[in-house]
Amino acid sequence: LRRRRFLTMSIAAVGVYVINDWWRSRAKPLIQRVTNFVTPQLNFFSTSINPAFRPSISEETFQLEIHHEEGRRIALSLAEIRRQPRLQQHRTLVCIGNPVGGASVGNALWTATPLSLLLERVVRDQDPSGLRVVFYGLDGFYSSVPYPVAVDPDSMLAYEMNGRPLPSRHGYPLRVLLPGRYGMKQPRWLEKIVITASDESGYWEKRGWSDSALINPLSRIDSAKPIGSGLWKVTGIAFCGDKAVGSVELSADGGETWKRTRLTSSAQRHVWTTWEVDWRPSQNGEHILAVKVTDQDSRKQEGAFDGAFASGSTGLHRVVVKV
Repeated sequence: LRRRRFLTMSIAAVGVYVINDWWRSRAKPLIQRVTNFVTPQLNFFSTSINPAFRPSISEETFQLEIHHEEGRRIALSLAEIRRQPRLQQHRTLVCIGNPVGGASVGNALWTATPLSLLLERVVRDQDPSGLRVVFYGLDGFYSSVPYPVAVDPDSMLAYEMNGRPLPSRHGYPLRVLLPGRYGMKQPRWLEKIVITASDESGYWEKRGWSDSALINPLSRIDSAKPIGSGLWKVTGIAFCGDKAVGSVELSADGGETWKRTRLTSSAQRHVWTTWEVDWRPSQNGEHILAVKVTDQDSRKQEGAFDGAFASGSTGLHRVVVKV
């Protein structure tokens, strides 16, 4: 009886896995989106351990605490942080839980200050080898990275989004921006930074998610619309994390042939690239479109489908378009 029960449960588990894998990889009806280079704040995704969390923060009394476990400690007001060297950069964020073709990815213009300038004031002449930097948010979320990642020239503390102060749901008054990492490594509502020699990881990392959280190359089909004379215009986005997009290709025949698209925004590191292509359907009816990206170093997007856990989803976005 026990063997029979075990066999039944094993078969059921395999069945669930096969069905889930089939559903994840099958082409789905296209959700028509507008392809914008900059994502409006209201449309920018937000993922949180407590979606209802909205702290009440006084700009006059807020202080960011930064300390080294060896004893060096500083506290900075928001006004002091804003007086630091000022950067304005586009940066794309993507949630590690974002499925293939999902909406949990967005691009914004961030106003920020280099994180290294603040951390180096605390570490000073001490040997930074083996150190980790832990970021704590007011919502109880925290994550950490090795010290070299935190002092990378592209690591920043952001206080404006698309030319305005950070909205509450996006981390007012401060959030972390790190290069080439999924959003789970970049806490919002930042209140404290601790530099430690201990192997502290983070909220999601302790639940089995990737500690490195390096972004997998992704591409997405946003829209397909007729433009006359039998042609359709297909648009979308592609993102390769800390590598610039090299090329984006579209297939309309199940992956037998691929057509290179036109990049409609400049290819940059840490920023998604928009693309478009003119497509002439061979006949009326349903067509399956697929897209893939190759980065500037010729690394191709992974075609095999895998779920988001524990290192981010992989697979090509495939959609059904009815002509």
